[in-house]
Amino acid sequence: LHKEYRRQRQMCIRDRSMTAFLFSIIALCTLSFNWSNFKKIYDIDEINIYGTNFFDQSMIEEKSDVLKSYNIFDTELGNYKNEMLKFDHIIDCKISRKFPSTIDITIYEREPIALISSDELIILDSEGVCLPVEYCDLSLPILSNFKSNPELYPKGSTTASTNVLSSINLMKFTKDNHSIIYDNISEFVFNEDSEYEIILKNGRTRIFLGSQNLQLKIKYLESFQEALKEEKNITDYRYIDLRFNNQVIVKEA
Repeated sequence: LHKEYRRQRQMCIRDRSMTAFLFSIIALCTLSFNWSNFKKIYDIDEINIYGTNFFDQSMIEEKSDVLKSYNIFDTELGNYKNEMLKFDHIIDCKISRKFPSTIDITIYEREPIALISSDELIILDSEGVCLPVEYCDLSLPILSNFKSNPELYPKGSTTASTNVLSSINLMKFTKDNHSIIYDNISEFVFNEDSEYEIILKNGRTRIFLGSQNLQLKIKYLESFQEALKEEKNITDYRYIDLRFNNQVIVKEA
C-alpha cells in the first residue's frame, strides 16, 4: 500500500508540473502577443511639420517618411535632426513627441532676401548666406551688376562680397520697416558710378539712391509716397532722384 501511495503521489506531482508548464507556455504566448500590440501603439504613424514659411517642405516630407518605421521611444530620432541640418536653408530643427504615436517637427528657416546671379542663380538670406534656389519660388529682388565670381558665393556660407553684404542689410532694413517699397523692388543695381539704384516691378521706374545714407533715402522714398496720398504712386514716375540733400527730383513717365 505504501508503494502504491508513493507511485500515485509521484504521478500527481508529474501531472501538476505538466499543467504548470503548459500554463506557463500559454501565459508567455499571451504576454508576447500583448507586448507586440503594446509596442505597435508607439509606432510613429503621424508626422506634423511646422515652420516652413519660405521654402517648399516636400524635401522635408521625403526625409520624414522614414520616421514611420520608428518607435516613438527610438533614440534614432536624434539622427533625423542632424539630417535636417544638412539643408543649407535650415538653421535649426526641433523634434517633439506626442504620445502615443505622433511626431511634431518644427523647422527654423533662413529668411530669403534677394537673388544674385553668379555661375548660377543664388538666394541670399538676411545674413548674406548663399542658398540654392531649387526649393524656393518667392519673388525676390535681384542684385544686379555686382561681382559674380563664384568664389564670392560659397553655398551654405556667408558671401565674401562686402558690397553684397551691405546691400543685403539695406534690403533687410527695407523689408522690415518699409515693406510696401520692398515688395515693389524688381532689381537693386550697383551702377557704373558705384552708386545704387532701384528698379521697380513695373519695369520703368528707377530710383537713384546715390552711395551714402541709404537707409535714410529709403525713409525719404516712403515719405514721398505718403505725401502723394491717393493722387499718384511712385510707379507713375520715370525716375525719382534722391541723391541730393533735402531734394526729391522726379520725372513723370
